[in-house]
This record gives sequence, structure tokens and C-alpha cells, in this order.
Amino acid sequence: MRFSLLTYNLMLNKAAETSLEILSKYKPDVVCLQEIQTDDKNLKLFENSGYKIADYSNSFLRRGKVYGVATFFNPDTFSIIKSNSFNLPTNFYQIISFILHGNKNPRTVLTNEFRHDQSKRKLDLYNIHLSPFATNQLRTRQIKNTLNDLSLNNNNAVIIAGDFNYPYGRKRFENLIKEHGLKEATNNINFTLEKKIIRNITIKLKLDYVLYKKLRVLSNEKIKNFNKSDHFPILSIFSI
Repeated sequence: MRFSLLTYNLMLNKAAETSLEILSKYKPDVVCLQEIQTDDKNLKLFENSGYKIADYSNSFLRRGKVYGVATFFNPDTFSIIKSNSFNLPTNFYQIISFILHGNKNPRTVLTNEFRHDQSKRKLDLYNIHLSPFATNQLRTRQIKNTLNDLSLNNNNAVIIAGDFNYPYGRKRFENLIKEHGLKEATNNINFTLEKKIIRNITIKLKLDYVLYKKLRVLSNEKIKNFNKSDHFPILSIFSI
């Protein structure tokens, strides 16, 4: 029994229409979006494409618009059991940003518990978007905060997917994963962000990850033909 998961940073919702095209073509069973505009009208676009929203969580304000993370699912494959979110540690930059923009919401992790209807197995899904303007020291604290939540239920399958904004210090990151019995589905991908900064100078970073536990990875793909975001969409197929 298999299911597919897509994670995609929409780059301040600029890739919203593109993501709808991806959903139509690849038909993933679960969708984790970051930097999505969380107003009702925008979220409804995804529900109109045949998906149900599991939940969303606001992360930051930009020019009067609210962005965050949102998780959608195919109701023919999964049923939602419960949803929750929890705050992540902040840094000085974020505190200043809260003051300047009037945004009192810290970074959050969105968690959903699903039931795979065919196998009756349960899945804990974490949709994550760590702080972009920070050191790895803060992001390490945010990752630890997320991983510590895994101990609440050791029986379910687990996926943590999203934008980790973790461009260096790979060894520390791998050690954190192993300590909690997780594996990386995205270890076949070298970079997930490609951005031109000065004329012919392009930076390539691996920021997006899919981690898993008590599942088997069948395939993992970076989708290259959609470029409205500086991030690439990642499609992972699992066996439950």
C-alpha cells in the first residue's frame, strides 16, 4: 500500500497557481506547503482542486498579508484524526520583526494525525518551516523542539517535511535525525533551492527535507519543470 507526499515552499504564495498545476499532474495524497497565504480565498483554491485542508498555522506578516504553513490531503486516501501546532524558539531578529510589523506569532510547527484508510495505519505528519534569518544554533533548537514531540506517540508512522533552512552543519543535522530513529527520504537530492543573486551568480542550497520513520521509501523526486518559486517541489512516495 503506497501513498505520495509533496512539500513545496511557495515563495510568498508566488507559486500558488503553479502548485495547483503540480497537484493536477502528480496527484499527491498529502501536501505540505510553506509560505502560503493563509486567507480563506487562497486556501479555498486548493480545496476546490479536490483536496481537504487538514489545518494551517500562521508564521509571519509581509506587507499586510499573512503567510504560514498549510497541510492538505486527499480524502479518498486519508482521514484526519486531529490537528495541533506548537511554537518554536525565536531569536532577536524575529522579536524586532514582531515589534515592527505587529506580528506576535512566532514560527510554528503544524502537526496532523491521519489514518490511512486502506491499511488503517496512523501517520503523524509535521509540516515545518524554520527561521530563515537565523544561525544554525537557533534552527538546531527548533529542530530539537520538534523532534522532542515525537516521543508523545511511538506507535504511529512519522513524516517531517518542509523548509528547514539548514544550509550547513550537515553532520549535526544527521546526528539529530539518528537520535530519534528517523531516516531521510531526500538523501538523493543535492540541492532544493536555486537562486540567482548577481547576474550570472547562482546559489544552490539544500534547505528542504523529508524525514520519515516506520515507513519505506519507494521513490523521491525533485520536480524541475515548475520555477515560480526559488524552491523546488519535492515528491516522495512511501509504502505503509
